[in-house]
Amino acid sequence: MNIGMNNNSYDVNPRPYEKSMKYGISALSDAELLAIILRTGTKGADATSLSSEVLRAFAGKDGIVGLCNAEIHELMRIKGIGKVKAIQIRAIIELAKRLSKGSVSERKCFSNPKIIADYYMQDMMHLEVEKVLLVILDNKCRLICDKFVSQGTVNSSVISPREIIIEALKHKAVFIVVIHNHPSGDPTPSNDDYNFTDRLKRAAEIVDIPLLDHIIIGNNQYISLKETGKC
Repeated sequence: MNIGMNNNSYDVNPRPYEKSMKYGISALSDAELLAIILRTGTKGADATSLSSEVLRAFAGKDGIVGLCNAEIHELMRIKGIGKVKAIQIRAIIELAKRLSKGSVSERKCFSNPKIIADYYMQDMMHLEVEKVLLVILDNKCRLICDKFVSQGTVNSSVISPREIIIEALKHKAVFIVVIHNHPSGDPTPSNDDYNFTDRLKRAAEIVDIPLLDHIIIGNNQYISLKETGKC
């Protein structure tokens, strides 16, 4: 999430409520915004100080978006973050993802690569391992359902076209789209990506369920193999 006008600063301001009333919510730093969610701090540290510690623990080179990878048990390792606060943090991250997806889903038709990529970007760009998502569409390219069909290592994912076709048939797909992420952040397709797409496209044609696209998600960017003429 890119909110606040001082997004990479975790300086402490112990009165975020007063600051937001005076200058507006967008004037708050990331730590101050998180402090409003957490509400209370710990002995010797107010809510903003505690929020700063959370952000320092997970931000890393990616800034605040690094917090998207924080799991509840990892958050609870920070002094002052118990189960309730950890769940609050995970809840606001999930809410942000759903808001992002909700604004895209208003456009409904999933025949456009950018619409598809925008819809899944927040879910997939922060994943630390490579995952393959099958998107199942009806005859008007509307979303029926989606399902992760493979999880690999940091560098690769292992799946056969057969597994994807079985899932597509199970859910009465008319069209399918396959999406996977590159944990490196660079969506440039590899030779393996091209080979897999070719195999899947041929398998999908046999059962008359066209593969509309294979989209690779990077760090706030994507590559559509349909757009490049490789799908």
